Amino acid sequence: MINPEVIKQLEPFIVTSWHGHRNDSEIPAPVRIVWREKFAPQQQGRGPQRNQQSNVDLAVLNSKGQVVHWFDGMRHGPTREPLAQYTARELQRAARFLKVDDWPPRNRPVELPELDRSRGIRVFVSLQDNRMTAYQAPVVEVVPLAEQDWKLLDYPVKNRTVDASNLKTWLSEVYPPGVMERTDPRTKMAYKIDKIEGKLGLAAAGSNKDQRYAVLSGSVRFTDEGGDDFSYGGKLEVVLSYELDSVKVKTLRGVFEGIYPRVDRKQNRTRRLPLQAVFESL
Repeated sequence: MINPEVIKQLEPFIVTSWHGHRNDSEIPAPVRIVWREKFAPQQQGRGPQRNQQSNVDLAVLNSKGQVVHWFDGMRHGPTREPLAQYTARELQRAARFLKVDDWPPRNRPVELPELDRSRGIRVFVSLQDNRMTAYQAPVVEVVPLAEQDWKLLDYPVKNRTVDASNLKTWLSEVYPPGVMERTDPRTKMAYKIDKIEGKLGLAAAGSNKDQRYAVLSGSVRFTDEGGDDFSYGGKLEVVLSYELDSVKVKTLRGVFEGIYPRVDRKQNRTRRLPLQAVFESL
């Protein structure tokens, strides 16, 4: 859901998520409260009529962790109200329960995450899914790198090959954002990247009066820890700059473009979705 009105209403909140099933052994207390009301008989609570509920709920908690308002993630009934407008309206109701003084929130500039005392890489990842446009909004991560991580990318006096597995520290951030992706059914946590494969060429790429350049490029394949050999891949291209008298990396800028196979359970087929990532050094 990429909608300025909804994003504005969410700014004062700390947003987190949980996903699971009603028969799970460990269900967070706020979820139990919401589900107790949601699935209560219609005449006894707010539980919607049969076939008039979705599997997504939004709950607003106060500073003590108490549920002050919740609502079904999908609007129901004979209404033409857009989903974004419905969500924003329900969040405005929650603000009244929280007794927030400054509402609606004031506009503020977007600040990208930084690293305090170390060098590293900022990674932007998005999945180009036209059915679920929220995945197109980039998720941004920052990854600190040690000296040995940078040394792998020293200026190539002679063209050489870099094993993609040695760049796992930052390449492992290239996976689709969102809780709907591959997760461990026991822990509800997304599977991490277990293996990265590929031979990348590192070659000199000219210079100017201020610095010299090199290009790192090649195909990369990612396999997660799910245990069923699920994998996806694509092409990585990175431009590195160096001082004229140094082999150490000065800046890094790069892109990854690949294909992520998402299984469509309703239509029993696999959709091949573009997965994109952008890298920049910090």
